Amino acid sequence: MLPGWDDVTDESHIDIERVSGAFTNSVFFVTKKPRCTKTKPQKVILRIYGNGIDQLVEREKELVWLRMLSTVKIGPQLLGTFKNGRIEEYYESTTLTKDDIRMAPISRHIASRMFQFHNIVKIFPPRDDANPEVWVNIDRWYPLACKIFRSSENKEALDLLNLLRDEIPRLKVMLSKIDSPIVFAHNDTQYGNILRLADGSNQLVVVDFEYAGYNYRGFDIGNHFCEWAYDYSGPDPHVLHRDWYPNEEEQLNFLEAYLETQDQESGSTKFSSKDQSLLQKMLVECNAFALASHMMWGIWGLVQSFQSEIEFDYLSYGIQRLNAFNDLKEEHYRQIKHHYDD
Repeated sequence: MLPGWDDVTDESHIDIERVSGAFTNSVFFVTKKPRCTKTKPQKVILRIYGNGIDQLVEREKELVWLRMLSTVKIGPQLLGTFKNGRIEEYYESTTLTKDDIRMAPISRHIASRMFQFHNIVKIFPPRDDANPEVWVNIDRWYPLACKIFRSSENKEALDLLNLLRDEIPRLKVMLSKIDSPIVFAHNDTQYGNILRLADGSNQLVVVDFEYAGYNYRGFDIGNHFCEWAYDYSGPDPHVLHRDWYPNEEEQLNFLEAYLETQDQESGSTKFSSKDQSLLQKMLVECNAFALASHMMWGIWGLVQSFQSEIEFDYLSYGIQRLNAFNDLKEEHYRQIKHHYDD
């Protein structure tokens, strides 16, 4: 698969380092040891698919995205695939931390890059009948979670799943009131999937397109806001710290940068930081779609708790996300009615 690696004939010729913070697959840095000190080590990413993950991810679709994005120089180059994994290009970079994404300049940089990623929709538009990924995933994962937990003794998880029977259609109706554009979304912009290149440019790039696809703008931004509430490198990576969710000032900082980049890319001057009405509606949009993020990843966590071999408390994670949805839904539904109902 890898040109220049033909002389690797023994495990002593490579170093393998597991990457922490990956909760769908097992991810490794694989480094080919140089034969002389003047030779720079060669490094690639090895991704081993998680147990049972094909029930959650359409693997062929993900590979199509990877190849598609490589044509516009976005994301790592796909170097090779095999039955239960793949090899990708390695970026010389550092991964952002939970503290990095809270810094105002970095948050603005992420927002700018997110708009540029979303704007790929102009190059590769969706089919007219494309269903947004959030509904594809929820409609696919919810029956799977119900089937798994049907015989479970976990009353809290069962009660939450039973609640969703009515709440899923209600959420669809409420979010349909918001005119959130369909974009090409990453759908998983946690800080571990955002890299700062070490080439002197300080440019940020996103990686891991497992859940990428056409989705609402509000979902991708709201989902990113939810990711502020986690410390995946800490002792309790599954714990949702609701008080870490960005406050209004931090959200506005992000949204202003997003809209300013939109203007720069389009050559227009539609947005002004003084346009508070637009910003307020976008705040409502992104926080309402954060409800969909809680629901989608909550269901994902319950499914993963029965099949993943990665050391992570998926069950507690899933229950916390669904409880957050349940606790916050009425507040955000009132906001939707106030701003979007005629």
